[in-house]
Amino acid sequence: MKNKNDIQKSSPFLGGLISMFFDMIKHFIRDFENIRKVKKIDSASEKFSALEHMIVRLEEKLTDNWKVVNELKSKLLWGNVINVALLLVIIYLLISK
Repeated sequence: MKNKNDIQKSSPFLGGLISMFFDMIKHFIRDFENIRKVKKIDSASEKFSALEHMIVRLEEKLTDNWKVVNELKSKLLWGNVINVALLLVIIYLLISK
């Protein structure tokens, strides 16, 4: 039988390789988690940029709609002025007969 002193222990080189292997695995796991977080942040920034673009387009449409509304107001105003003027002419012609 062998004594405890005769049993060969694992070499320090092999132990260092094993610990280095597990450290590398931990490092890769952390990197993978960070990459997932960055992808989430990137997708959020893409969503915000899409929302910003939609808001800019909506603002342009609102500006165009306000221009159309103001043009229609002025056309209605001038149409009403012409109607009143024609009504006054008709009333004058009826009274003067």
